[in-house]
Amino acid sequence: MVKKPFGVLIVHGFTSSVDCVSPIEPPMKKLGLPTRMPILRGHSAESPDALRGVKWEDWLADGESALLDLLKEVNKVIIVGLSMGGLVTLDLAAMYSDKVDSIVLAAAGVQLANPLAPGRPLSFLRPVIKVFFKKWNVPPVRADQSLLQYDNNYHWAPMDAIDELLEYSGHGLQNLEKVRVPTLILQSRKDVSVVPESAEWIYDRISTPKKDKKIIWYEVTSHEMFRDCEVDKIVADIEQYVRGRIGK
Repeated sequence: MVKKPFGVLIVHGFTSSVDCVSPIEPPMKKLGLPTRMPILRGHSAESPDALRGVKWEDWLADGESALLDLLKEVNKVIIVGLSMGGLVTLDLAAMYSDKVDSIVLAAAGVQLANPLAPGRPLSFLRPVIKVFFKKWNVPPVRADQSLLQYDNNYHWAPMDAIDELLEYSGHGLQNLEKVRVPTLILQSRKDVSVVPESAEWIYDRISTPKKDKKIIWYEVTSHEMFRDCEVDKIVADIEQYVRGRIGK
């Protein structure tokens, strides 16, 4: 089989599903690009209980499996990751720099707004909180409140899964310098799940040459960038970037 030059791997976020990133796929298909949208371990189940016992390494392994499967069809992959999917994207870019053409990080979770996250004020309380709390509420947030009716994310998560997410965010922050591929960073200034300044931390700490990295800021949307009021603009920005990467 003759491989195509490029494909696109699209990775969803924590407590979410492929629905949260599905608007990205149609324009990629129109460009003739093979795609993969893996369901990360513990997600898209009937209950958040499916996340119990899942490790962050499992989420990375699921993303890696999808990448390797896509590489059976294509020579190079562009990866788009939302939130926790951005952490998976960063790891895959570091692990497969010869196969990953470029990455798009949408609200990548390297610095979470959760007060227990690494680098946050109450991070030292994590071991205690884990003992006394068995689950953590994850309420849906949209800049456009009318869109909440379409939300199908988990609205809570087991505390051990929250701890894995926090652990993964710390890992991601420590490994940014291993990323050297061209990078587009998308971040909303109104994000309440990820600290907006994390976009600048990513930009400053990855080893990608300055000419090959860029931040695009959004002023209205909240964290769920592909299910909120600026989705059309954000998807168009991704399409334009991908067109540039594949030479169309």
